[in-house]
Amino acid sequence: MNDADIIALFWERSERAIKALEEKYDRLGRSVAMNILKDSQDAEECMNDSYLGMWNSMPPERPAVLPAFFVAVTRNTALKLYRKKRASKRDAVMEELTDLTSGEVLFDDDVDRAGEIINRFLERQDKRGRVLFMRRYYFGESVSEAAKVVGIGENNAYVKLSRMRANLKKELEKEGINV
Repeated sequence: MNDADIIALFWERSERAIKALEEKYDRLGRSVAMNILKDSQDAEECMNDSYLGMWNSMPPERPAVLPAFFVAVTRNTALKLYRKKRASKRDAVMEELTDLTSGEVLFDDDVDRAGEIINRFLERQDKRGRVLFMRRYYFGESVSEAAKVVGIGENNAYVKLSRMRANLKKELEKEGINV
Protein backbone atom coordinates (compact mmCIF):
# COMPACT_ATOMS: atom_id res chain seq x y z
CA MET A 1 0.00 0.00 0.00
CA ASN A 2 1.39 3.42 -0.85
CA ASP A 3 1.74 6.30 1.58
CA ALA A 4 -1.17 8.31 0.15
CA ASP A 5 -3.47 5.32 0.70
CA ILE A 6 -2.28 4.94 4.30
CA ILE A 7 -2.89 8.65 4.97
CA ALA A 8 -6.35 8.34 3.41
CA LEU A 9 -7.12 5.45 5.77
CA PHE A 10 -6.15 7.64 8.74
CA TRP A 11 -8.45 10.39 7.46
CA GLU A 12 -11.26 7.85 7.08
CA ARG A 13 -10.54 6.79 10.71
CA SER A 14 -10.09 3.23 9.53
CA GLU A 15 -8.27 0.94 11.96
CA ARG A 16 -6.56 -0.58 8.92
CA ALA A 17 -4.42 2.57 8.82
CA ILE A 18 -2.43 1.48 11.87
CA LYS A 19 -1.88 -2.02 10.47
CA ALA A 20 -0.77 -0.63 7.10
CA LEU A 21 1.59 1.84 8.76
CA GLU A 22 3.00 -0.92 10.95
CA GLU A 23 3.57 -3.24 7.99
CA LYS A 24 5.39 -0.59 6.02
CA TYR A 25 7.31 1.44 8.62
CA ASP A 26 7.53 -0.50 11.89
CA ARG A 27 11.16 -1.43 11.32
CA LEU A 28 12.11 2.21 10.72
CA GLY A 29 10.24 3.44 13.80
CA ARG A 30 11.54 0.64 15.99
CA SER A 31 15.11 1.44 14.93
CA VAL A 32 14.69 5.08 16.00
CA ALA A 33 13.08 4.03 19.30
CA MET A 34 15.84 1.50 20.08
CA ASN A 35 18.59 4.00 19.24
CA ILE A 36 17.18 6.40 21.82
CA LEU A 37 15.83 4.03 24.48
CA LYS A 38 18.34 1.14 24.29
CA ASP A 39 15.72 -1.23 25.75
CA SER A 40 13.38 -3.52 23.79
CA GLN A 41 10.50 -3.25 26.28
CA ASP A 42 10.73 0.54 26.28
CA ALA A 43 10.93 0.52 22.48
CA GLU A 44 7.79 -1.64 22.33
CA GLU A 45 5.96 0.80 24.62
CA CYS A 46 7.21 3.66 22.48
CA MET A 47 5.96 2.03 19.28
CA ASN A 48 2.48 1.51 20.76
CA ASP A 49 2.42 5.16 21.85
CA SER A 50 3.70 6.23 18.43
CA TYR A 51 0.89 4.47 16.62
CA LEU A 52 -1.58 6.14 18.97
CA GLY A 53 0.18 9.44 18.31
CA MET A 54 -0.22 8.92 14.58
CA TRP A 55 -3.91 8.10 15.06
CA ASN A 56 -4.41 11.29 17.09
CA SER A 57 -2.41 13.44 14.64
CA MET A 58 -4.38 12.63 11.49
CA PRO A 59 -6.59 14.49 11.04
CA PRO A 60 -5.89 17.42 11.37
CA GLU A 61 -2.36 16.84 10.01
CA ARG A 62 -1.90 15.55 6.47
CA PRO A 63 1.83 14.84 6.22
CA ALA A 64 3.58 15.43 2.92
CA VAL A 65 6.12 12.68 3.67
CA LEU A 66 4.62 9.89 5.78
CA PRO A 67 7.85 8.16 6.90
CA ALA A 68 9.38 11.47 8.01
CA PHE A 69 6.22 12.33 9.95
CA PHE A 70 6.18 8.87 11.55
CA VAL A 71 9.86 9.13 12.49
CA ALA A 72 9.22 12.54 14.07
CA VAL A 73 6.29 11.18 16.10
CA THR A 74 8.29 8.12 17.14
CA ARG A 75 11.38 10.15 18.00
CA ASN A 76 9.40 12.61 20.13
CA THR A 77 7.60 9.75 21.86
CA ALA A 78 10.91 7.99 22.56
CA LEU A 79 12.47 11.16 23.93
CA LYS A 80 9.52 11.74 26.27
CA LEU A 81 9.75 8.15 27.49
CA TYR A 82 13.53 8.45 27.84
CA ARG A 83 13.18 11.58 29.99
CA LYS A 84 10.45 9.98 32.08
CA LYS A 85 12.32 6.72 32.75
CA ARG A 86 15.80 8.15 33.11
CA ALA A 87 15.25 11.63 34.48
CA SER A 88 18.38 11.51 36.61
CA LYS A 89 20.58 9.57 34.18
CA ARG A 90 22.37 10.85 31.09
CA ASP A 91 23.66 9.07 28.06
CA ALA A 92 26.31 10.01 25.53
CA VAL A 93 24.01 11.72 22.99
CA MET A 94 22.35 13.91 25.60
CA GLU A 95 25.72 14.66 27.21
CA GLU A 96 27.19 15.80 23.87
CA LEU A 97 24.29 18.13 23.23
CA THR A 98 24.70 19.87 26.59
CA ASP A 99 27.53 21.77 24.85
CA LEU A 100 24.77 23.69 23.10
CA THR A 101 22.53 24.53 26.04
CA SER A 102 22.69 26.91 28.93
CA GLY A 103 19.95 25.09 30.79
CA GLU A 104 17.64 28.08 30.35
CA VAL A 105 14.15 27.54 29.00
CA LEU A 106 13.65 28.83 25.47
CA PHE A 107 10.40 30.46 24.45
CA ASP A 108 8.50 29.07 21.45
CA ASP A 109 9.75 31.89 19.20
CA ASP A 110 13.35 31.12 20.20
CA VAL A 111 12.84 27.40 19.56
CA ASP A 112 11.43 28.13 16.10
CA ARG A 113 14.30 30.51 15.30
CA ALA A 114 16.85 28.00 16.62
CA GLY A 115 15.32 25.35 14.34
CA GLU A 116 15.68 27.64 11.34
CA ILE A 117 19.28 28.46 12.26
CA ILE A 118 20.12 24.76 12.68
CA ASN A 119 18.54 23.98 9.30
CA ARG A 120 20.56 26.72 7.59
CA PHE A 121 23.70 25.52 9.39
CA LEU A 122 23.16 21.95 8.18
CA GLU A 123 22.46 23.11 4.61
CA ARG A 124 25.94 24.64 4.52
CA GLN A 125 27.63 21.41 5.65
CA ASP A 126 28.85 18.81 3.21
CA LYS A 127 26.61 15.80 2.72
CA ARG A 128 28.80 13.61 4.95
CA GLY A 129 28.57 16.12 7.80
CA ARG A 130 24.79 16.52 7.46
CA VAL A 131 24.21 12.78 7.43
CA LEU A 132 26.58 12.22 10.36
CA PHE A 133 24.90 14.98 12.41
CA MET A 134 21.37 13.78 11.69
CA ARG A 135 22.13 10.11 12.31
CA ARG A 136 23.81 10.93 15.61
CA TYR A 137 21.54 13.63 17.02
CA TYR A 138 18.20 13.03 15.33
CA PHE A 139 18.12 9.26 14.97
CA GLY A 140 20.23 8.67 18.09
CA GLU A 141 22.71 6.29 16.48
CA SER A 142 26.06 5.64 18.11
CA VAL A 143 29.02 7.54 16.71
CA SER A 144 30.50 4.30 15.37
CA GLU A 145 27.24 3.40 13.56
CA ALA A 146 26.88 6.87 12.06
CA ALA A 147 30.57 6.97 11.08
CA LYS A 148 30.26 3.62 9.34
CA VAL A 149 27.31 4.86 7.29
CA VAL A 150 29.17 7.94 6.06
CA GLY A 151 32.40 6.02 5.48
CA ILE A 152 34.74 7.60 8.02
CA GLY A 153 36.52 6.34 11.11
CA GLU A 154 35.01 6.67 14.56
CA ASN A 155 37.71 9.08 15.80
CA ASN A 156 37.25 11.24 12.72
CA ALA A 157 33.48 11.27 13.38
CA TYR A 158 33.99 12.36 17.01
CA VAL A 159 36.20 15.24 15.87
CA LYS A 160 33.83 16.26 13.08
CA LEU A 161 30.80 16.21 15.40
CA SER A 162 32.66 18.18 18.07
CA ARG A 163 33.63 20.87 15.56
CA MET A 164 30.11 20.99 14.17
CA ARG A 165 28.64 21.45 17.65
CA ALA A 166 31.13 24.24 18.42
CA ASN A 167 30.38 26.01 15.12
CA LEU A 168 26.65 25.60 15.61
CA LYS A 169 26.89 27.03 19.12
CA LYS A 170 28.75 30.10 17.79
CA GLU A 171 26.14 30.55 15.11
CA LEU A 172 23.24 30.27 17.55
CA GLU A 173 24.87 32.80 19.88
CA LYS A 174 25.60 35.16 16.97
CA GLU A 175 21.89 35.03 16.08
CA GLY A 176 20.90 35.91 19.65
CA ILE A 177 19.88 32.46 20.83
CA ASN A 178 21.26 32.19 24.36
CA VAL A 179 22.96 28.81 24.58
